[in-house]
Amino acid sequence: MTNEIEQVVVYEKATGRVVSSGTTQLPQSLVSDTLDVLVGAEARPGASYVEAGCVVEIPVKPSVHHVFDWAGKAWIDPRSLQDLKDARWAEGRRERDSAEFGAFSWDGSRFDSDALSQQRITVAVTLAMMNSAFSIDWTLADNTARTLTAADMIAVGVALGQHVSACHERARVLRGQIEVALTAEELGVLAT
Repeated sequence: MTNEIEQVVVYEKATGRVVSSGTTQLPQSLVSDTLDVLVGAEARPGASYVEAGCVVEIPVKPSVHHVFDWAGKAWIDPRSLQDLKDARWAEGRRERDSAEFGAFSWDGSRFDSDALSQQRITVAVTLAMMNSAFSIDWTLADNTARTLTAADMIAVGVALGQHVSACHERARVLRGQIEVALTAEELGVLAT
């Protein structure tokens, strides 16, 4: 008499982690001190576990840093608090730079504020300060043009300075919050 071929899931007894899935004629031959077999089920090894006789798919990985804790049946982030602080500050610097080098507004117009634009504004402000009859058609962030007088150009320079200062002030506040955070949860809810 031949044994019937059965669909099985082999899993770790201690954690429930599925290690293989397939068919066999002898399911009980796969049982060991550390492994057990669930007959009549299918599963994806490494992406599911067995609990109370049922196959459970693990949830979506929350971030590239998370690892699945098979015993606890949950994703965990193994990074230290200092690692999390460093990552949050790197994110804060990217946010600061994105805001600073994005654009700013003055008198209803949006001006580019990337590094080259900041240099151009600084040069134009210097020229405007040396010549009260200064006038320039300035290309705005939306590629339209606006005529600026000497006073306008100086005001644009002041607005740029205030914009840059505000971006860095927000980053300094965030940095202070990061430094005093005592838990990962505090880092996750910090305002930027």
